[in-house]
Amino acid sequence: MRAHASAAPKRAVSSEPRVTVVVLAAGKGVRMNSRLPKVLHPVAGRPMLLWSMAAARALDPARTLVVVNPAQDGIQAVLNGEAQTVSQSKALGTGHALAQVAAAHRTGGPVVVLYADAPLLRGETLAALLAEHEKSRAAVTLLTADLENPRGYGRVVRARNGAVRDIIEEKDATDDQRHIREVNSGVYVFSGRELWPALAKLENKNRAGEYYLTDIVRLIKGKVHTMPVEDSNEILGINDRRQLAEAERVMRQRILDGLMTSGITIADPATTFIDADVQIGRDTVILPFSLISGESTIGEDCVIGPFAQIRDSVVGDACRIERAHVDQSTLAQNVHVGPFSRLRPGSVLDAVTANFDGTDKHRTEIGDRAQVGSDTILVAPVRVGDDAYTAAGSVITTDVPAGSLAIERSEQKIVAGWTERRRGRRKREDST
Repeated sequence: MRAHASAAPKRAVSSEPRVTVVVLAAGKGVRMNSRLPKVLHPVAGRPMLLWSMAAARALDPARTLVVVNPAQDGIQAVLNGEAQTVSQSKALGTGHALAQVAAAHRTGGPVVVLYADAPLLRGETLAALLAEHEKSRAAVTLLTADLENPRGYGRVVRARNGAVRDIIEEKDATDDQRHIREVNSGVYVFSGRELWPALAKLENKNRAGEYYLTDIVRLIKGKVHTMPVEDSNEILGINDRRQLAEAERVMRQRILDGLMTSGITIADPATTFIDADVQIGRDTVILPFSLISGESTIGEDCVIGPFAQIRDSVVGDACRIERAHVDQSTLAQNVHVGPFSRLRPGSVLDAVTANFDGTDKHRTEIGDRAQVGSDTILVAPVRVGDDAYTAAGSVITTDVPAGSLAIERSEQKIVAGWTERRRGRRKREDST
């Protein structure tokens, strides 16, 4: 059994009519000070846009629309056909961004709106928000949070009877309003029938001169409902590299917690870094200062680390990787790598060293730059010299001299000078 570093969220029960999800991803991200679009910056090895897409999948939506800035490159490639994009060529605010959807994608059913720069939002939370909206029969349901330090967030302004009256962005808030701790997360579920008429009434009479989506709360006809988020980390929006680092810290802790719950030992979570798309088998032990990234798969009963780096690699059961760098490589079962080894992209290790004769253990030596073919068995005591090769499927029982090829099918053959001649042929071929 392998545990996935990032467990898939539970799907919500589909409602009728089915849900439309709109992901707002057209922000410029000026404070990131980056040539890369903000929503493509990775969190735990995954672009933050794809975290929002993963949360949206929990709703089993009829369609997912992503509002993008057409001047920003790379977003279509990252989405890889998972959603339809809608262009917002002018940055006139979040309300204007949603209005780009209205013309071609108007629906009377539930419309869920979230941001592509909020990667910590869980699919379970989004599903609960939709369920709360349907139960309350509200025109709009907001995900809110109570923050000790609400700086930077729009404040939820309530009437004396507790009803939501408005959402005020911080730059437009009075001193008294800035002391309000209840904030808007930027995650909404709208009734489409009430959303589109209210959206058409938006104005940009504010300090930023933008069309705020938050003004919908004041303009929409019908009940405004709220649901507080249990974990305020979920509403963290990424505007600069400091917030990106904080999101990275929270997400990686989530990943490690999930792995430990599923039967993987993490000796020191503070010095262990595992990406979201990594899969690890039960009873594997990850020792300190280890980094496992990309789409790596680690088998059961392995010991990884200390000081191991593994990227986009497949590691079989019962392997040991210590103080080593494994990059885009494949290891069979019971392979030991390190200490102080580096496997370059394309490396495949599945040689078996038979070092025990039933009574004693014997030494196997493999020289520098040697290439051990697939399914080779090295029967100790034996030495494979520098720059030597063994053919696939061979059982090597005698030493292989440096620069030679050992072939064992029925009887072992030594091809002297094979490496030098092979390199000479390559040089001649490259020169023609």
